[in-house]
Amino acid sequence: MKTFRSVTVSVSRSAKAAAAVTIAVSGALLAACTSSPDTEATASSRMTCINPIHIRKQEIVSDQEIRFVMAGGDVWVNNLPHRCPGLKFQGGFSWEVRGSQICSNIDVIHVLDMGTPCRLGEFSKLDPEKAAAESQGDSET
Repeated sequence: MKTFRSVTVSVSRSAKAAAAVTIAVSGALLAACTSSPDTEATASSRMTCINPIHIRKQEIVSDQEIRFVMAGGDVWVNNLPHRCPGLKFQGGFSWEVRGSQICSNIDVIHVLDMGTPCRLGEFSKLDPEKAAAESQGDSET
């Protein structure tokens, strides 16, 4: 016959509250980055997520701006919160996709050949007319 001892764990109210807030925030972040696989992007008041499956082209404009041309022709611009040294010079980056979305202010890219980590900033959708005009300007040069 096995005997089990009763163990009492005391958890303070502030620890319980902190755990509840952490769980609530984690759930909200996961919910905000969830969309159906057919959509190119999901926007909320705090974050925007894009589906990397729909990315057709990435344009590194500077060490602080990346443009993502999507399958449907939409262009999403990510403005990194800080300069990402070497991003423009190296001309590329890698990232690890967790789930099916890349989300603003959460996901991190790594500059090619250097490995410098840089957090993505806000995503904003570029006006289609502006995107078309800039695309034509690029093809003329």
